[in-house]
Amino acid sequence: MEDFDLDKLDLDKSDRITRRIAHGVYRILHNRKVVGEELWGVFGLLSGGYRLMTEIDLKWPVPNQQRAQLDLDSAWLTRKLWVQLDLEGKRRVAHYVPGDGELEIAVYEEPLRYGDPNRAPREQPLQLSVMAKAKRVYAAKMSYGPHTFLDYGSTLLNFAHLRRLPLKPGAQVQIEAVVVTQPLLEPLALSQTYCYVRDEQITSLVQPFMITRRYTIEEHIAGDGKNDAPFTTIWADQYGVVIKQDVLLGKETHGCELVSYQWVSQET
Repeated sequence: MEDFDLDKLDLDKSDRITRRIAHGVYRILHNRKVVGEELWGVFGLLSGGYRLMTEIDLKWPVPNQQRAQLDLDSAWLTRKLWVQLDLEGKRRVAHYVPGDGELEIAVYEEPLRYGDPNRAPREQPLQLSVMAKAKRVYAAKMSYGPHTFLDYGSTLLNFAHLRRLPLKPGAQVQIEAVVVTQPLLEPLALSQTYCYVRDEQITSLVQPFMITRRYTIEEHIAGDGKNDAPFTTIWADQYGVVIKQDVLLGKETHGCELVSYQWVSQET
């Protein structure tokens, strides 16, 4: 695992950012083997809301690079989710923008040129603009209410969900979620049940013998009678930052764990 100087990382150079709240690095696991890493940050915005940013570099199931940015208001409600995925010589960019009772979705694609510097995710800041030669490959609108959540394959988004779901130990709640699927970046509507199981002491890579909040997440697709949906267990700290995550899907396990982490803000 590469050593990172978190104080030198610059995930965002936007003048809309007022402060850095937290940052860290996950190592990503498949069947207990390291297959990638995720660099993330949580920022405060001039508008009073928040910005979550993540950059993912994976070797499994095929090499790919991902970026995601989630903008939220001060109540942790989504303003916009933007996702970029570089895979097998192509780049897809998806915009998910909630509006008045609906979610507007657009997905664009273009070939990646050999040696494109934007393929190295840590060398340049995120760019929200769609590429000049990109082709729109998907467009749709979905029903979207104030209790709908947007989700993507990044542990960081669970931080936003937990902030919005102040569960007490032993309590559970079912939410309606729109998941950005991979690799197409198209939407999938499903239900998720979050359960705050209990407080639990674990030994992590960032701190030994720390007290965490253990949650489970069950997913259900409407009209799908299959029982092969993922079952997720997460251990989060007092801020809602996920320290460790295990996902059981069939006979395979997926997960991640923090290897570097700092909460730099005074807010709780």
